[in-house]
Amino acid sequence: MNAFFKTLFGDLYNLLFVGCVVGIAALMVHFGQMHQAVYAVPVLLLAGAAWFARR
Repeated sequence: MNAFFKTLFGDLYNLLFVGCVVGIAALMVHFGQMHQAVYAVPVLLLAGAAWFARR
């Protein structure tokens, strides 16, 4: 069962990263920065993917 959860959710760093991206996106939308969020969120996701690929 542990392998299933590890495959489904990843490790703690993965969960923290996704939580940070969702939080940043929610804050940007809350403060009316939707147009900037369209460009900022994909850049954050690409940076995270590059970081995880090197880890």
